[in-house]
Amino acid sequence: MPSVTRRTGSGRLRREAVEQRVFEAVERLLAEGEGFTSLGVQRIADEAQIARSTFYVHFPDKSALLMRLTESATHDMFPRPEEWVGGADAGGLETLTHTTERMLGQYRGHAATLAALAEVAAYDAEVAEFWRERVDRFADILRERLERDRRAGRLPRDLDCDVTARLIAWGAERIVSEHIASDGGEGDGRLAVSLARAMWAALHAAG
Repeated sequence: MPSVTRRTGSGRLRREAVEQRVFEAVERLLAEGEGFTSLGVQRIADEAQIARSTFYVHFPDKSALLMRLTESATHDMFPRPEEWVGGADAGGLETLTHTTERMLGQYRGHAATLAALAEVAAYDAEVAEFWRERVDRFADILRERLERDRRAGRLPRDLDCDVTARLIAWGAERIVSEHIASDGGEGDGRLAVSLARAMWAALHAAG
């Protein structure tokens, strides 16, 4: 009798392989100048070398595809929680700068996908809400860090941790997005250093 576990496992691996082919196909097409809104499912399927029907087995529509592609592309973009919450001060500003450089590199590596996300979010409420939740998860990590430091007396007692965290998270998202759209990469190092310093100052505000 065939192994159910083996069959289930192989099915999962095949599903992941197909999805990865679709992700790579879409990113290639976007990088070549295709607009996501005008990009048809058949064009995506042809580029990924799958049947149109197979596309719909994995993705109910293009919006679902874009959200899953963005989730995959930005998995390592935002700093990991332990870098902010679990005693991450050991490396100080230098560690934060490296973290910011990594975030910026991830963003640039998937710039076409993130531009497509902004394009679709302008008219698709579900996609817009998806990205808001994605950035807000980062803001939640920052808020936890700020609240911990406020309780320890390292920050002003009247500091609004939620507003400060959202300012850092969304401010970083906006400035990086605008930078990627207007800079070919020459200014990445300078932006990473400056952004890290600004975030460090906000996280260590004097009383």
